[in-house]
Amino acid sequence: MEISYWQSRWRKNKTGWHMDEVYPLLPDLWPSLSLKAGARILVPFCGKSVDMQWFIDKYFHVTGVDVSEKALHAFMERSSNPFTSQHQYGFSVFRSENIELWQGDFQKLPVAGMPSFDAIYDKAALIALPEEMRLKYAQKVLQCSGPETQMMLQTFEYEQDEMTGPPFSVDEQEIRRLYGKQFDLALLRQKQKPELRGKFQRRGLSSYLIEKVYHLKPKN
Repeated sequence: MEISYWQSRWRKNKTGWHMDEVYPLLPDLWPSLSLKAGARILVPFCGKSVDMQWFIDKYFHVTGVDVSEKALHAFMERSSNPFTSQHQYGFSVFRSENIELWQGDFQKLPVAGMPSFDAIYDKAALIALPEEMRLKYAQKVLQCSGPETQMMLQTFEYEQDEMTGPPFSVDEQEIRRLYGKQFDLALLRQKQKPELRGKFQRRGLSSYLIEKVYHLKPKN
């Protein structure tokens, strides 16, 4: 899953993971984090997600990161606010009211030059990566996390040997290995996804597909 893979998917409009509407569980589950207006939200692998606009409308400050210039421009074109642009730390950075979009490799995000994030919104980011890349990604997420940072994490679980990802299957045991030293885990929602299982049948999936959403709270 090199950067060129995702850039190619965006160029060819092969973005089946993208949702044109707000993630349905977001309005119900996000209040579990009890964040105040003005909180800073990091969205790795943000693409052109409309969830970012939902955060802005709720008066949060968003930092989105993605390798695809096309995806970020698509988000900006839908916005009613103008954006400025500049180059920083090897990234193209686009800024508008309550949002920054960093175009480049998430692993190279200059965390030291950024304020602390209050929350990280991982919607289909961790599960976009094969197992051998997930540890490195999680380590970067931990670098972006301060002592009060929370996380909302969405995953899928299925029999990995039935289908190659993405999305990949990530179970609770792996999440605890990746994040358990810094975070306590709370399962907010789990649901069978028969409509997606049908979509993935042509790729070999034949048993089950479960979506889970977790709230990761800092250990105190």
